[in-house]
Amino acid sequence: MKKFDEYLVRFEKTAAKLLLIVMIVMVFSSGVARFLKNSMNWAVDFSSFLFAWACFFAMDIAWRENKMMSVDLFVKRLPAKVQRVIRIVMLLIILAFCVYMIIWGAQLTWTQRFRKFQGMPNFSYAWVTMAVPVGAALLARSTVQKIIKEFSNKVVKEAK
Repeated sequence: MKKFDEYLVRFEKTAAKLLLIVMIVMVFSSGVARFLKNSMNWAVDFSSFLFAWACFFAMDIAWRENKMMSVDLFVKRLPAKVQRVIRIVMLLIILAFCVYMIIWGAQLTWTQRFRKFQGMPNFSYAWVTMAVPVGAALLARSTVQKIIKEFSNKVVKEAK
């Protein structure tokens, strides 16, 4: 399982970087083409597709590596046991939101399956909306791992 996690993180990091680079190249190329009076309308639509996926991959990476912004000025002043309870409650709320996003995103993807991009007639908008349930599933997996770690830390502390 640990090997799979390493592979998944490596994939997410690589995918997020590549998607961002391709998106930047597409937008820049579209701007240059427009300047030369040769419009590439599909490039902006394709960039929004890449952006949606890159955002969810990057969000999961930041969440896994504890690089998300947090405001803990008040919580840091509480006793360690209370801090732990607050962390667990917050993780459960985040997990519930991720589950909601998986369900809602799957429904949205299903309803958008016939919608097409304006500039790309053979490309379904469902590919963009699919980033929501997939990204939320990745975030839910990371959140479950954080919850398990919280409970396993208590077991380790009690054994000492």
